[in-house]
Parts: sequence; structure tokens; C-alpha cells
Amino acid sequence: MNSSIHFTTFDPLRDAPEMCNVCTQIAPVLRYEFVTVDESGEPYIIKGFCCEPCATRLLKILECSESREWAEEEAALAAADQDTTEFRKRLEALRAVLIS
Repeated sequence: MNSSIHFTTFDPLRDAPEMCNVCTQIAPVLRYEFVTVDESGEPYIIKGFCCEPCATRLLKILECSESREWAEEEAALAAADQDTTEFRKRLEALRAVLIS
């Protein structure tokens, strides 16, 4: 299962708390749903409302998680004496997009 994060808008007069659920300091501007897997491989979903800095933080968490998975996949290929050239090309292309 791939991890994901979804952001949506909301009606500030009906739906949202007064403070961001992540930092509990700033008014939220987005509703989010963060989906990943727990240690047992079961889906784990976190829902709430977040401010812009926390939305950025949640995206960074997702990026770091994916980077770890890429490193593990590359290490597994290398350990199996498989050519990682094509894998490295794809990673570099993806990293270039993420950085720009």
C-alpha cells in the first residue's frame, strides 16, 4: 500500500476547530487525511484540520517516508547483485522534480 495525503477545503463556519489539529496554535486552512501503514502492515488513517505550515510539514513527512522506501528498494536490488543503473536514473529524475 502506498502512503498518501489528501487536502481539501472546508466550511469554516460549520466544520472546523478553531486551532490546527497538528500544532494547536494557528487557525486551520485545510482538512487533511493522511493514509499510511502501521507496523503490522494494516492501513492507518489520520484525519484532521491543519494550517499551512503543518500542511507543508505533513508533505515533508510523506516525502521522507518515500525516500526511505526508495533507499531500501535500491539496497535490496544491490544486495541481489542486480543492476541499479535504471533505478538510479529514475530516482534522480524524481528528485530533480521534487527539488524544482
